[in-house]
This record gives sequence, C-alpha cells and structure tokens, in this order.
Amino acid sequence: MSLDSTVPLDETDWRLVEALQENARLTLAELGRQLELSPPAVAERVRRLEVLGVIAGYRADIDPARLGLPLEAVVRIQASSANECQTIGDRISKEPEVLRCWRITGSDSHVLHLAVRSVEHLDDALSRVMPRSGGTVTGVVLNTPVPRRTITRTLAQGTQQRIRPTR
Repeated sequence: MSLDSTVPLDETDWRLVEALQENARLTLAELGRQLELSPPAVAERVRRLEVLGVIAGYRADIDPARLGLPLEAVVRIQASSANECQTIGDRISKEPEVLRCWRITGSDSHVLHLAVRSVEHLDDALSRVMPRSGGTVTGVVLNTPVPRRTITRTLAQGTQQRIRPTR
C-alpha cells in the first residue's frame, strides 16, 4: 500500500461511494435517483471505481454473536524478531478465529481481532496464535461505540484550511 495512491474522485463519485458504504445493496435505479443519473451512468461509475480499486468488494456485515461467537478480543502481539514476524503472519492466517490482522509499527508487531465462543475457546485460540518468544496482551471487547464509519470526502480530503487574518 502506497501513501500516495489517491484516486481523484468528483463530487458524484464521492456521493456514490458514500451511498454504497451505507448500503451496498442499493439498486442502480435507486442510486441513479439519489445521484440524479441514469442507471447505465451509475453502472459505468461503479465499474470504473471497481477497476481503480476504490471499491474493493461487497460484503455482508455479520454479527458474530448471532452465529454463536459472542466473545470478541483484540490481541496485541510482540514478536522477538523480523523472522518471527513472518512466521506469526503465516501461522495466524490459518486460524479461523482471527477475523482481521494488522502488521503494525511500534513495540507490538501485530494486532488481531478474534471472535470466539467462550473464554475457553479464547484460551485455545491464544495458544495457537501466541509467538514462540515475545509476548501478547489481550483485551476482551465490552462494546463497540463506533462499529463502522463511512469514509467521507471530508475525511479523505481534510477540512478547509483555516484562513489566518492578515494584520
């Protein structure tokens, strides 16, 4: 991932991206009504955004608790070496409880998001993802005050810079 990989979007593209983040099941006709475009024009914009990688996929937002996984945890892993970072990544990619993994900077090397059935299941999963040397810190998720945010134009482009008064 490059820090300079920004794709230029116009106002209509942004409105389309925001609408699809809120509800990816909207029909082309409904999106067209919202954007004041024809369904074929919306389809072309969606296709272009997919090709550019702005739209990376479409997924259902699933509640793990409703599927028997009521306990979620965030695990910070501290690998002891660069070699261990690679083996941790390879090992955790095979663990079904790991919903997401980030390789990060700082004293920790990885942050994992796990979903499990019970404390015992968490203990078992931790024993499989734990580094051979180094350490882990585990936090159980109590609630999710910000479950998911829409990436808006304001966030991506920043707010207008404040104009300083001249003297």
